[in-house]
Amino acid sequence: MKPIETSSSQVDSQLWSQLQNGSEWALGRLVKKYFNPLQNYGCKFVQSEDFVKDCVQEVFIEVWQRRERLSTPVSVRAYLLSSVRKKVLREGFRQRILKDEHYEVDTVVDWNAQQLPHEWAIIEQENVELLTQKITILLDKLPKRQREVIYLQFYQNLNRDEIAQIMEVNPQSVSNLVQSALKVFRTHWQVIQVLLGVILFH
Repeated sequence: MKPIETSSSQVDSQLWSQLQNGSEWALGRLVKKYFNPLQNYGCKFVQSEDFVKDCVQEVFIEVWQRRERLSTPVSVRAYLLSSVRKKVLREGFRQRILKDEHYEVDTVVDWNAQQLPHEWAIIEQENVELLTQKITILLDKLPKRQREVIYLQFYQNLNRDEIAQIMEVNPQSVSNLVQSALKVFRTHWQVIQVLLGVILFH
């Protein structure tokens, strides 16, 4: 039998269906695929990696315990990201360890070269490092929710509806946040438009 590839949303839905029917193997596949990305996302809200790790584990435990009552989400990845976000914010607020107790969470993102979108890999490594440093400075100028929406769209490759589900806003608000963030890019750093044009339309 050909091994199941874990890169498609269709396979995620198949694994989710198997999980609902009691497959520990399917749960393990989802944990293996998503644990690290979920932990990385959770660490945008709090500094304690151990706390975030516990939150991610609790999300998977709750999914398993509630499996028979869960519907199949349109996007398993978006569902898990949303669940971790809620868990981290709720527990972080309760334990008073959020970077900001109100969300506006102070999202400190490690915009390292490894996290850059795939299209950017065509740039020479030294240019990636230089570009990343400049992007980091520029992204720090963004309001916190704009930073989060940019992270979800360009670093997690989520679509507008998935981001809306995660951030608990309507899709138009997501579009507005993205446009506002890109306006900051255009205003503060004209050269990035040229670089992005070369990269994305190469």
